[in-house]
Amino acid sequence: MATKGYARVQIEDVDGFQHAEDDYWLQPIVFGQHLYTYVASVPPGGFMPPHGHEEDPYELSFFQIDGELEVTLEDDTFTARPGTALHIEPGVSLGVQNKSHGTARFVLTFNPPPRTGSLDRMRKAFVEAGRRVKSPEEMQEMLSGRK
Repeated sequence: MATKGYARVQIEDVDGFQHAEDDYWLQPIVFGQHLYTYVASVPPGGFMPPHGHEEDPYELSFFQIDGELEVTLEDDTFTARPGTALHIEPGVSLGVQNKSHGTARFVLTFNPPPRTGSLDRMRKAFVEAGRRVKSPEEMQEMLSGRK
């Protein structure tokens, strides 16, 4: 926790974490006591399938930064474009798929935060689970279309 009551981070300095066995990458930017925020990057063809959140306590805030995504909330599927904002109640299943030719990005905030705690704990957990971790440079290459 920051001693000044705040923390500042540049997204260009943050590792990318592979969500699961999918092509969906997250860069955590806020580890708060009452919220957690990451920037998600979904390259062309990438996805995060909808999965049951019936037991999840997370209230979510979604904001599309750039690109287009097919978003599925429960049985509702629609296209999110830059500027699309969503409030998602706890227990609602969320999935995304990128059917476009460019990388799509959005910001996702959780309340309450998952028990991740810190970048170091998150990195260790992801590596132990067999998920990839990309350096900030690799994330920038992916976003620029080179990888």
